[in-house]
Amino acid sequence: MEFKSVNPDQKYSKITYDGTHTLVNVEDVSGETIAQVMQLCDYHHLNTNAGFKCKRFYYLRGVRNQCPYNEVLVGFLETEILPVELFEIVHCLSFWNQEAQKMFAMNADKGENLQQFVLRCIAADCRAFVQPCADRFITGRDAQQVWVSDKETEERILLIQFMEEKG
Repeated sequence: MEFKSVNPDQKYSKITYDGTHTLVNVEDVSGETIAQVMQLCDYHHLNTNAGFKCKRFYYLRGVRNQCPYNEVLVGFLETEILPVELFEIVHCLSFWNQEAQKMFAMNADKGENLQQFVLRCIAADCRAFVQPCADRFITGRDAQQVWVSDKETEERILLIQFMEEKG
């Protein structure tokens, strides 16, 4: 199966704050969203001087039925370039942030909370997009995050998780 996806850098709006490039849905560019992005970047030290390698911060709350600010599933690009084979995973962030509540109500396993459900689903999405190029990429998951790494170097490319906001 081959997916031809749009480069996230060309689809979403870019907000640059303190050296961190954050992509947000075009429909979500607002003062409140920009303030949230700035707060998260400061709170989690997502800047070019931090020890955390964040080349892109994907804060995609969705187009309609946008996810509440305190429930956003985010992604971090940790390499200079997002491989084309992984573009669609970034678009899945927007989908899950927009549709998580509805999908959870219909498909959650007994005893599973919303975050567990979404991480399980985005992990399945990652496996689906990595499988055709399993010679190049590996994906994994733990209770808090999902990642995609370069198979040969084991360098992490993409990290996906829910972020706690400063209260």
